[in-house]
Amino acid sequence: MNKIRQNPIILIELLYLLIPTALVFSRAISDLLLIIIVIFFIIYSIKNQIFHYYKNKFFLLFIIFCIFLISVSLIKNNQIPISVLFFFRFGFFSLATWFMLDNNNKLGKKILYSIFFTCSVVIVDAFFQYLFGYNIFGYELSNKSERLSGFFKDELILGSYITRLGPLFLLQMFIFFTINKNYFYSPVIYSFILFSYTFIVFLTGERTAFIYFLLTMLLVLVFLEKKISFSILMIVISSFILFTFTGENRLIKTTKLQIYQSLSKNDELKIQFKKFDEIPVPHLKHWKSSYLMAKENPLFGVGPRMFREECNKPKYFVQDGCANHPHNLYFQISAEAGIVGLLFLISYFIYILIIMFSSLNKIFFFIINKK
Repeated sequence: MNKIRQNPIILIELLYLLIPTALVFSRAISDLLLIIIVIFFIIYSIKNQIFHYYKNKFFLLFIIFCIFLISVSLIKNNQIPISVLFFFRFGFFSLATWFMLDNNNKLGKKILYSIFFTCSVVIVDAFFQYLFGYNIFGYELSNKSERLSGFFKDELILGSYITRLGPLFLLQMFIFFTINKNYFYSPVIYSFILFSYTFIVFLTGERTAFIYFLLTMLLVLVFLEKKISFSILMIVISSFILFTFTGENRLIKTTKLQIYQSLSKNDELKIQFKKFDEIPVPHLKHWKSSYLMAKENPLFGVGPRMFREECNKPKYFVQDGCANHPHNLYFQISAEAGIVGLLFLISYFIYILIIMFSSLNKIFFFIINKK
C-alpha cells in the first residue's frame, strides 16, 4: 500500500491489466477504468508539466473531429448526446497509454499477458458451452439461434471480442512459442490453442468476426517464418474441416440461405439478383435508410447518434430498416456525419495502413530473431 501511495502510477498500471477482463463482464466497468486512467493522466501531466504528448498530430486531428461532431449535433439537433460530448476520452486514453508505456517498458508485455490469459479463459469457456450447452456460469446457448455467447450471455459478440483482440493474443502466443521452442510441450500447447481459437471463431457464426479472423491470419502467414506459417495454415484448415462436420452452423447455413434467396430465375432460366427490397438480408434495409439520410444531408449528415431517431421519418423510412444503428460503421458515419466525417475516418485508416505495412515486417522480424 505504501508503494502505491509513493508511486500511484502502479495502481493505474493495474487498472490497465484489468481492462481486457472488464470488457468481458461489464462495459460500464471497463469504461469506468478508462475514465479513471484518463483523469489520472490529465492531472499528472498538468502537475508535472508533461505537455509534449498533447502536441501529437493524430491527437490534434482527433480533437478537431470531436469538435466537429459536437458542432454538427448542435447545428442539426440543438443538443449533444452524452456519448458524443465525451467521445474525446478515447483520444486522451491513447495518450495515457503512450505515457504509461514510456514510463514502464514492461507494461506492454504485461498487457499482452493479460489479453492472452483473458482470451484463453473466454475460449475455454466457449468450448465448454459448445460441448455441454451452458458455460461455467450456467449461461445457456442463445435460444433463437443456438449461437455461442460464453460469458457475454445474451450479447452475441463472443467472436467479435476474441477476433478484435486476436492479433495481440496470437502475438503473445508466438513470442512464447519462439522463446520456448526447445521444449516438447510448447508446440503442442501452441497448436491446441490456435486450433481452439480458430474453431471457436467459426462456431460463433459471426461473419464480421470471421472476416477479422481471415485478415489476422493473412498477416500471420505473410510475416512469420514459413515453417510456422505452414503449421498455422494446416491447423486452420483442419479446424475448418472439423467445423463443417459439426452440423450446419449459422456462418454457413445463413450465408448460403441468404445468397440463395437473393437470386431468382427469369423466363430464360437465367440467374439474377432479386430487387433490392426482396433480398432477405435485414442489414441492407438499415443501409438503405442510411443512404437516404446521407443523400439528403451529404456534407454533415443528420447528426451523431441520430440514426435511431431519423429512420422513422417518412423521407428516410424503409420497411424493417429502423434500428439503434445501421450495423455498419461507414454507413453510420455517412448518415450521421456526412462526407466530412467520413473523410476523417478514411484519412486515419489510409495513413495507419501505410505505416503498418511499411514497418510490420521489421517488427515481426525483430520479435522472432531478437526474442
